[in-house]
Amino acid sequence: MEFTGHSMNELPKVAGTYKGKNLVICADAACVWDDLERFGCAQRSNRGSVWKSGWQFMTINKMVETFPGDIEHCYSNEPQTLLRFCASRRTEYTREFNAPANSHSITPGCKWTWPFGGHATSGLGGTLVGVGLGYDRIVLCGMPLDDGHHNGEPHWRKTQFTNEAADNVSTGINQYWKQARQLAFEGKVRSMSGRTKQWLEDAMAWA
Repeated sequence: MEFTGHSMNELPKVAGTYKGKNLVICADAACVWDDLERFGCAQRSNRGSVWKSGWQFMTINKMVETFPGDIEHCYSNEPQTLLRFCASRRTEYTREFNAPANSHSITPGCKWTWPFGGHATSGLGGTLVGVGLGYDRIVLCGMPLDDGHHNGEPHWRKTQFTNEAADNVSTGINQYWKQARQLAFEGKVRSMSGRTKQWLEDAMAWA
């Protein structure tokens, strides 16, 4: 990948093995469920779940705990934190859905280790992993990168993503996301909400 400066030989063996498939990346902002519903992933049969024909799912950080569906990938910049989240996944889900098939991070501890820098947030890291896995189309849900609350937190609780992934004053886009868009995404990545929707294209065209 030109953006990271690594050859395919330096990437984990899973790299490139998902060519021809599509991925929804589910981050942990409170809007994630609205984003998923608008993208057509709300399944209301039985008790309800997240599913969309022709698409697989990756969760970011704590979303693995409360995602009611099959998870193909989970990602965090902090592997030990991700493993704790995986261990806390709702017990009822183990009877209804497949456990995460692949865990990913940038340092050892998960199933797959990617030689990325961990710049900006875990959302960018997970998106780069999605590209590295070979997916044709990648849709971001629950990744507005604004200062709104996380999923499960009260609405008056704030985050600091506008500082953690700050816009460049002259370009109006975070420098790491700009570089990834130019050098890695190749038009494969779109978003459903927030600043990532402004930086990338609107994913509703793929709904």
